Amino acid sequence: MRISSIQDLASLVRSRRKAAGLTQADLATRIGVKALWVSQFERGKSTAQVGLVLRALKVLDIDLWTGNPTPSTGRSSKINLDRIIHPHHDQG
Repeated sequence: MRISSIQDLASLVRSRRKAAGLTQADLATRIGVKALWVSQFERGKSTAQVGLVLRALKVLDIDLWTGNPTPSTGRSSKINLDRIIHPHHDQG
């Protein structure tokens, strides 16, 4: 799915949440926010904090990929959400 707006991303999160059988309150608990935040984000609120959006994607097992190929491989590179969300966490 091509994501070109906050509404596209919100729609993806909402459909993935429902497919996982989670309520907005369930997802909010897993992210560490109030259900109101999930509700507002799923309605496409453009001021949602990026860090919280990334947490929501991680909880729902949604991978982000860059749109441009990497020079060395010609393939898209995967964004490491763990490194973004927890930059000081020892990855072992």
